[in-house]
Amino acid sequence: MKAAGFCAIALACILPTGIAAKTVKVLQNSVLGPDPHTVNRLNGESFQMDALVTFQGFQYAAYYDASTSTNASNRFVSVARRTLSGSKTKSSTWERLTLTDYVETEDDGHDVISLGISHSDGTIHLGFNQHDNPLNYRVSKPGVATNPTGIKWTSDLFGPVLDHLPGLEALDKSIFFVNVTYPRFLSVPSSSSSSKSKSDLIFEIRVGRSGLGDDWLYNYVPGTGKWTLLGRYLEGVNNNAYINGMDFDPRGNLHVTWTYRDFINDTGQNVAVQAGPNGPENNHDLNYAFSADLGKTWQNNWGQAISNVPLQQPIVPASAGIVMFGIPKFGGILNQEGQTVDDAGRVHVLNRENTTGIEQWYHYWRDTNINWTRTPFPLNISSINNITNTPTVIGKRGKLVAFRSNLLAILPSNAPNATGLSILASTAKGKFADWTVVWEASSGCSTEPLFDRYRLNTNAGGDGVLSLFYVNGTNVQVSDVDLSGLN
Repeated sequence: MKAAGFCAIALACILPTGIAAKTVKVLQNSVLGPDPHTVNRLNGESFQMDALVTFQGFQYAAYYDASTSTNASNRFVSVARRTLSGSKTKSSTWERLTLTDYVETEDDGHDVISLGISHSDGTIHLGFNQHDNPLNYRVSKPGVATNPTGIKWTSDLFGPVLDHLPGLEALDKSIFFVNVTYPRFLSVPSSSSSSKSKSDLIFEIRVGRSGLGDDWLYNYVPGTGKWTLLGRYLEGVNNNAYINGMDFDPRGNLHVTWTYRDFINDTGQNVAVQAGPNGPENNHDLNYAFSADLGKTWQNNWGQAISNVPLQQPIVPASAGIVMFGIPKFGGILNQEGQTVDDAGRVHVLNRENTTGIEQWYHYWRDTNINWTRTPFPLNISSINNITNTPTVIGKRGKLVAFRSNLLAILPSNAPNATGLSILASTAKGKFADWTVVWEASSGCSTEPLFDRYRLNTNAGGDGVLSLFYVNGTNVQVSDVDLSGLN
């Protein structure tokens, strides 16, 4: 059974019920606001971490809203919230605020907004408008997220834009907070041994340009309003790492996978703002490491120590045992696609490659015995969307979502000018090779889909609903999908 296509305006058509309606169904669709009229996407990029965050029964969204400015070239950061009503009923309408004291003017798809929340002191953190430029960071007053019903949702909740992290004023900005790209926040679960350090939020950034960058980690100490420097954990050597994501497993271990992009000197060349100094043809290899202490020290796949960040010993391309799959340059692997860790601690990665002569999406995964498997998605699995035959080398990127014993792949169509979206499911019992389509629509998703990892996590207070964030034609949308029918 085919789903009706998305509807760009009519709310009821945003995410219609589709294939396997008894398994996956839509609870609610909502509009955050009109998407800015830009050539490059500012809302809905795979490396946004995160655009949607749930905490204590409230969901928060960060986005650029075209309705907040009379000048299409000026864009402002908007933050919205709503109360959640569980997996069986509709949630409340969104409350919105706009921070008009900072103007985003660059038509650059790197300049997304990422949002994080301190679970201890209720501060909301924002990183935004970053592509090889000084840090743009701002934070709310304490208690905004821990006492949501006791505050009025207005822009004066947020402090000024800062070019440094509070508590680290003594650091040289020209070294630590310059040429920043890809700000990411990740909440620290209570299961992590690092919780003893009082830190409950990680901030990760790349410092340096594409092909010549390093990745740095910072820890937020709630109650103090200050950040501490952990250090550089991924050092580029005539290259830079592009991470697929950062995820904790149930034991509190932090997992990271990445690909490297080698540097190509572009001096004097006309460089595209979206592509950087060189393109994904210079990406290579799928790499992996994990940390048991919130990023201080890192181990390779076999548990061998490869990095001590406080001692200024980062992971480097020559570190032992980090390459899980050798994929050559021009091998088709893309940067920053998808990663997740399931309830059993298995690490799952979504990426693509053309090493067989055909560009295909691949599922790479690490089992509980630390063995890795690489499996291409089946060709022609969808009759209405070009999702597996074949993705393009620079097409829209997808996501992986772990839910119970299922692994979901949220895949946007890569066909020219296509806006279809499909949700595929596989199971641990089938060794994640039994992919089937559980929902899809032939049109309506014009960006890379994102999801709320915290609402989905029932072990951490979420209600198990899959909230999707994407742009549907002209609007920034959130669609809530009920997965309770999945075994």
